[in-house]
Amino acid sequence: MSISIVSRSAWGAQPWKGVPAHVPLSRRTEFFIHYHGGEPPHSTGVRVPREIERIHRQQGWAGVGYSFIVDQAGTIYEGRGWTGQGAHCPGHNVSGLGVQIAIGGDQKPSDKALAAARALYDEACKKTGRTLAKRGHKDGIATLCPGGPLYAWVKAGMPAPVDNTPAPTKPAPTPVKPAPKVVVDLSNIVAAAKRDPGLRQGGTTHAADVQIVEAALRAEGLLPAAYASDGSFGSITVAAYSRWQQKLGYTGAAANGIPGLASLKKLGAKRGFSVKA
Repeated sequence: MSISIVSRSAWGAQPWKGVPAHVPLSRRTEFFIHYHGGEPPHSTGVRVPREIERIHRQQGWAGVGYSFIVDQAGTIYEGRGWTGQGAHCPGHNVSGLGVQIAIGGDQKPSDKALAAARALYDEACKKTGRTLAKRGHKDGIATLCPGGPLYAWVKAGMPAPVDNTPAPTKPAPTPVKPAPKVVVDLSNIVAAAKRDPGLRQGGTTHAADVQIVEAALRAEGLLPAAYASDGSFGSITVAAYSRWQQKLGYTGAAANGIPGLASLKKLGAKRGFSVKA
């Protein structure tokens, strides 16, 4: 988990009453978890660090004593940061980074808060180049802090929460409707092949059926483009169909250009239409 930290200026921190001493990362060996004590008045937002700052300044400290503060929404706020000497656990303020999670009493931390605190720990180990000891406040001084739930989490190794949110269900794909089947009526084609040649140029008998056959003959390279969609089974189309029959091996009267069931079915199978006998 990558981390984003809200800076002191962004959450409205007051100027330090004496800037905390600088501690090089090489001296950090511990990572302490704290809680508020009693239930905090705020659990999310900038009021969380501002309330802690108010309390710590009243105690005479320079400002927030923790290195970082994590609210219940998982937002991380800068306190004394990575290199400012802490004021969170006597005897461990140089060696230890201190992180307060905004709960108190018997409250339980949110998964988001735990995930953010764990991310801070991982980042601290990365920055220092070592595995920091995981501590609860009570490991450094006699206190109830960080409370039962947080301390149990620390002792368990500060595990990152497991996200049990089920993955969104993908909607079922919309069935693809098959394209309507193109059907040519053999009787219409035969009637057009016998009648259209005797009509005036472009005359039609069953244009819709004929146009399907014309397109197929054109795709076979047997019918000129100029006649491939006029719907007239004229003499040129008859000659083109005769060449199709010859291509199939028919000869003589069987290749006279008048479509038969077998030859038309073979043309349809190749060019995407069926034949109604």
